[in-house]
Amino acid sequence: MSHPPSSRSVLPVLPLLLLLAGSLGLGGCELQEVSLAEPEDVLVAEAYLLVGDGKDEITAFLHRTLGAPGATELSRARVRLGVEGGESFLLLPAPRGECLFSGDVLEVDGVCFSAPPDLEGVLEPGADVQMEIELLDGRRLRGATTVPEELTLLRPGEVEACALPPGRALELMWNRAPGAWAYAGETLLWNLRDALAPRGVAVEEDSLALLGLAVSAQDTTLVFPREFGIFERFDLDRDLAVALQEGLPEGASAEVVVAALDRNYVNWVRGGDFNPSGQVRVPSLAGDGIGVVASAVRRSLLVEGTVPGPGLPSCLSGG
Repeated sequence: MSHPPSSRSVLPVLPLLLLLAGSLGLGGCELQEVSLAEPEDVLVAEAYLLVGDGKDEITAFLHRTLGAPGATELSRARVRLGVEGGESFLLLPAPRGECLFSGDVLEVDGVCFSAPPDLEGVLEPGADVQMEIELLDGRRLRGATTVPEELTLLRPGEVEACALPPGRALELMWNRAPGAWAYAGETLLWNLRDALAPRGVAVEEDSLALLGLAVSAQDTTLVFPREFGIFERFDLDRDLAVALQEGLPEGASAEVVVAALDRNYVNWVRGGDFNPSGQVRVPSLAGDGIGVVASAVRRSLLVEGTVPGPGLPSCLSGG
């Protein structure tokens, strides 16, 4: 999800200036004119390269810090990606839904670019990639990323699907991928309503997306589903959250994805020190603007909440 960096408001300064004006006037002093600088409208680009299981996702979202109109100008930008030892190629304008979560498409102004389908497989783990973004007026942003090395699931192993017995948790384990600064986990669960109905747990939405995070390059395990949902814990229904702490409900299904994140990704998401005005992001695109070009390698697994059977091995037997 792309959000423009928050801009610090100057409005709280105005009442203080008015108060000082009154006080200094009573004292017979002359108040000098004070000018407040207008916040700058800065070009922001957020580019993400996701390779591994499934379709490669190579996107770049261009927008401005103040949300100023300029979609026509931005849509004519040239977004070029170059792979070391290979050719460069252009990203093409695409629907904003390819760059944003569905709930943000109507709320965030900007232009999305993505790689055409025939470039599937061009990027591989370990590749050095350069990005250049050029607007019609000559302004440029440049940056580079090194895609993390190969990521392999060690537990439950390299299987496409497995069965997780009800009431059991699965400790996912993977290798340390060179070049990764952190690892993220994501899961999409469905059939929750029918699976939890016998327990009297009412589920508003039949599907649910949850995130997990291994915060360092040395942390290579996540417990499913217990350690997923760290960002959603305050929004989850209590009974649903308790049920997921016990394991994947019988009859429910889940797609689980683990991704190795590069340095640029981590710095943009959690970069900078604490700042009362908001998050301080560390950019990896620089020039006539600011932004990030980040990469990740993912591995995915289908988990069924049921006992193992023919053609569906146990998730607990791997590793």
